[in-house]
Amino acid sequence: MFVGSSDIAVVLGLTRQAVDRRLRIDPVAPAPAATVNRTRTWGGTRVWWRADIDRWLGGVDPDRWTSLPGHTR
Repeated sequence: MFVGSSDIAVVLGLTRQAVDRRLRIDPVAPAPAATVNRTRTWGGTRVWWRADIDRWLGGVDPDRWTSLPGHTR
């Protein structure tokens, strides 16, 4: 399952901007799995594999992910 910085922010109780910054500056943060919705004038939206984010964070309670809209176990 893919997650974006907004999804990660909800799980961590942070802003999307704070998560995005952390993902960009942390040398051990996972690389994005893909960039979607890219156009000539916009760089797109980065997405990560949820398992990579869980490893990066040292494990996240899986029940927290189910509270996101459209996410199921």
